[in-house]
Amino acid sequence: MTTWERLNRSDRVRPYLLIDFGSTYTKLTAVDLDQPAILGTASAWTTVAAGLQLGYENALHQLAKLTGPLTYEARLACSSAAGGLRMVAIGLVPELTVEAAKRAALGAGARVVGTYGFELTTADLDELLTLKPDLVLLAGGTDGGNKTVLRHNGQLLAGSSLTAPVILAGNKTVASEVEATLKQAGKICYRVPNVLPELDRLHIEPVQTKIREVFLTRII
Repeated sequence: MTTWERLNRSDRVRPYLLIDFGSTYTKLTAVDLDQPAILGTASAWTTVAAGLQLGYENALHQLAKLTGPLTYEARLACSSAAGGLRMVAIGLVPELTVEAAKRAALGAGARVVGTYGFELTTADLDELLTLKPDLVLLAGGTDGGNKTVLRHNGQLLAGSSLTAPVILAGNKTVASEVEATLKQAGKICYRVPNVLPELDRLHIEPVQTKIREVFLTRII
């Protein structure tokens, strides 16, 4: 009898699929958030040369043998390969924007290897580049608030040798200008809503979604 049959497919079952793309194995875990319970786990060889989708589908097929057919409410992916996704977070005031950026990054399964607040210096930039991030999260300022810091940091990144994609999640008043600056310099930039639109309100979901998208399409 499958796990699914044992649970009788009750209306309360809310299956989520957790995915880890490792350097050797692609590992899947199906969980139910309402029980809560682990519905099943499975793994398959990670297929780098043939495309990661193949290894994922092989593992999914094995998992379905254990759980029966499931319709997942969400599929959440991360990678333990090479230590995971390395991310640098840049913001305005460390206690506010940088902390919000860190929460967004960590909530999306990234490993934050560096955080910077206020205007970046050339020494900060040199240090950032030595960290070799896979992704940079650039925030700064509430909507309608400080523009100078986000503009300065965007210009500094634009003139650097940075090759990692930049997720721009800062003050919406100046965000489009900073996006244009980065793209004109040949940088890969994705603009999303401000991670901290107001001093007392975090808005991390769009950032987390974009982190996962960039991870799946560019990093793995």
